[in-house]
Amino acid sequence: MKLWAAMLVVMVLIVLGGYYLESSILKTTDQISRTLNEVKESVRSDQWSAAERSTQKLDERWSACKGVWGPFIHNDDLETVTSHLARLRAFLEAQDKGAALAEITSIERQLVQLRQQEVLSLQNVL
Repeated sequence: MKLWAAMLVVMVLIVLGGYYLESSILKTTDQISRTLNEVKESVRSDQWSAAERSTQKLDERWSACKGVWGPFIHNDDLETVTSHLARLRAFLEAQDKGAALAEITSIERQLVQLRQQEVLSLQNVL
């Protein structure tokens, strides 16, 4: 009977941990998407310093999330977003509007893909 109780506790912890991770991913990707929209609007209106500040904050937030998500998400996906953020910062420093907007779009697409891969759905389970 003790074994069944221990197994039940472990299963509940796994389910709750998965739910927490999923909600964390959804919340964080939504916040990052909103920040990317702010950066996009700053770039479109040639407010380069505001775009750089927002991107710096975004990069710091992403680094913190990457450390937490690392054991649970493919490192290639995390590194792809990291490299896109690095390129975005370089394009913002060079004030290259077209390339910066293209990198923002690439980051947005990667976040959507990350969300689709990690959210619990019947397609992902099967």
